[in-house]
Amino acid sequence: MKTNIVKIGNANMSGHTEVPDGSLLEGADSAGLTHAEREMTEMLLTMFERRMRGGASYAEGTIELGMGAVRGFLNFVKLPPWKWLPRHVDEFISHKVLHDDIGYGRQSTYLTYLRQLQNMLLSDRGLCNEIHQRFGIQPQMFVNKENSIAIKRKGQSSKKVIKTLSAEECQMLIQEFDVQIKLAKQSSSKAYRPLMRDKTITMLLLMTGLRVDELVNLTVHNFAPDASYPNFGNFALLTVVKGKCHKTRVVRLYNPLIKDLMEWYLDRVRPGFLSKDTKDFDLLFLSERGQELCTEQIRRMLKRMVAAAGISVRVTPHILRHTYATQMAPIIGPEALQEQLGHEHLSTTLGTYYHQDPQLVGDTIRQGVNNFARAAAMMTEGL
Repeated sequence: MKTNIVKIGNANMSGHTEVPDGSLLEGADSAGLTHAEREMTEMLLTMFERRMRGGASYAEGTIELGMGAVRGFLNFVKLPPWKWLPRHVDEFISHKVLHDDIGYGRQSTYLTYLRQLQNMLLSDRGLCNEIHQRFGIQPQMFVNKENSIAIKRKGQSSKKVIKTLSAEECQMLIQEFDVQIKLAKQSSSKAYRPLMRDKTITMLLLMTGLRVDELVNLTVHNFAPDASYPNFGNFALLTVVKGKCHKTRVVRLYNPLIKDLMEWYLDRVRPGFLSKDTKDFDLLFLSERGQELCTEQIRRMLKRMVAAAGISVRVTPHILRHTYATQMAPIIGPEALQEQLGHEHLSTTLGTYYHQDPQLVGDTIRQGVNNFARAAAMMTEGL
């Protein structure tokens, strides 16, 4: 059976080109690989890509990131994977830090995907035997505790302290939207409708704790009613699809004002963004040209509005997610908050967001609805 070949050259990771196209394949002499070694290496990369796409069900962006990391390392060491050693990983990370000034996040990305390739190779006894028979070398571990634990420790010790918005600052941000919307309407500015859309986006992030990539992929059909809470109308529950692994979760909406917000947006704002060029008429939020919004556009919008509101805190969509979690943690408890945020491990929720208050542990969902509605009154005043 013919094998689909993954080219080793053209390494790209998050837009950073490691080497010019095809430089590793121009010849065995320059690359340090024989024809047989290149052939086997290409087969291993093909297997690795299939593993990420099939068994792990990674999104295309994640697959591209993983292949870019592995190709970048391969183009640096110029050796086939079965000759990789721990010292090669040390040399590569040191080179990237000194010459490309990569931080702990990028270092961790390289190590993560190199470790995944290592696990795939070492767990396949038949593949290891074939490599040993053909090249006389038994593949060995190249990512180990010694060359990865230091990065983990440094990453933990240098963890940034995230400052969330207070209820007053949330109110200031929403009021700034109202002021600019009013001015845009009076002057018949083209910014009038986008400002109303952006206000809805900001409030929805504050009310749900969604990731920004989850928000841009929402559709009008993701909302659903809950007969137990008729005052929420058709907006009591929100089905969210996580981009990385396409996992879905259901987020319960705790502020009844979500009904007024979404009905106002869907009836009076969203129709103005639909056009004959719109490709997906189900998307909840659209650009001025009727196309999908990009996450960077939302980040820039928040930065601009926060500065206009006179808020000194650095605000991103992720900060709004932390703001939501900080307010909800003492109300619904860690387990419910974990489900709301879509964390795989409870330790992530407990370690980052939750500060235990014995008087509030064990509160029911109904009590959480009532408490959060009162707590959120300041931030949503003026809707």
